[in-house]
Amino acid sequence: MPNAPWEPAPLGSLVSFEYGKGLPAEIRTNQGYPVLGSSGKVGKHSDFLVEGPGIVIGRKGTVGSITWVDTNFWPIDTTYYIESKQPLDIRWLYWKLHTLGLDRLDSSTGVPGLNRNDAYGFSVEIPEQKEQHRIAEILDTIDDAIQKTEQLIAKLKQIKQGLLHDLLTRGINENGQLRDHITQPEQFKDSVLGRVPASWNTLDVGDVLEGVIDFRGRTPKKIGMDWGGGNIPALSANNVEMGQINLSKETYYGSEKLYSKWMTSGDAACGDVVMTLEAPLGNIAQIPDDRRYILSQRTILLKTRSDLVDNDFLRYQLMSDQFQRTLVRESTGTTATGIQRARLVRMAINVPPVKEQRMIADRMQAADEKLGREEKFAAKLNALKKGLMHDLLTGTVRVQAREGEGK
Repeated sequence: MPNAPWEPAPLGSLVSFEYGKGLPAEIRTNQGYPVLGSSGKVGKHSDFLVEGPGIVIGRKGTVGSITWVDTNFWPIDTTYYIESKQPLDIRWLYWKLHTLGLDRLDSSTGVPGLNRNDAYGFSVEIPEQKEQHRIAEILDTIDDAIQKTEQLIAKLKQIKQGLLHDLLTRGINENGQLRDHITQPEQFKDSVLGRVPASWNTLDVGDVLEGVIDFRGRTPKKIGMDWGGGNIPALSANNVEMGQINLSKETYYGSEKLYSKWMTSGDAACGDVVMTLEAPLGNIAQIPDDRRYILSQRTILLKTRSDLVDNDFLRYQLMSDQFQRTLVRESTGTTATGIQRARLVRMAINVPPVKEQRMIADRMQAADEKLGREEKFAAKLNALKKGLMHDLLTGTVRVQAREGEGK
């Protein structure tokens, strides 16, 4: 491993931040070379200002943003572009710039702005160019893996949405296949929600419920109490995200005494569907475990009739684009839109036989699990990248150039 210490130098002795040049949108040709603003690519133009590859720094607007450009490019006048004053691996420089905190160098009082002289004062420790190249190679490899994983996640999300639409409009036949309304039109019928399988019912939300637990208008103070500092989480709209309960956000916790005085309409059970009725409108999740929960502001809990609807299926039904669009149409308010409970229970949903509902929910849960694995993998890669950037770009961990590398 290399042992020679890195020599520090002011950033201004290594590079210069050069001003970009104005290029109004109306004169851009919209084809050719990328046009870069402070937040990244903003268009294309037939001519270029700088030979690539290169690095663009946000000067106005998105201060200190760092954009890599593979090709020749045109940086506009809200940016700087980087020119090297001495031999440097430009990809190493790109990664190094991310560690300097350029986004914190705002020298203006109105529109944010970056003074390049402030940036020039940063002290930068410089490895030999061969080590620079190897550091950049390692970070590029992990970054490429992250980008590919994020692309896969985006694709899986699209597939999941398409699958949900098909399952909620075509269902699954006795052979485990999606029904085909084109080759087997006799298996479908018209409903208020469009063409649906003939064996399905279309019911109001209220028809499939045994009850609703709703404390949207209540607070502990209204019953002469405070939260009590216990260990029973209170689920507000802040905690109910689309598809999950998130207690890592700000959460109140209630005492045993508060729970007994508050949850007089029943207890939340594992699998029960929870919904936000305003701010935000329409987030859907399920109670994830057997612990007790207090229902709090802007949330309701749906107690279903098990002979009519499966909780997992109901969650997917309420998360569907069709239901969410109807929810917005039925909502009221301007600043914070919400829906009245009386309107919600009159909204129509498709209700297949319970056995088919469970088959549909199983398909969707498999898609969720696949997506979740990729999202966890992406999180691990990002954590690895963060650690590598610190270790490699500070010299905490040293690397050797590949054997025979001449750069």
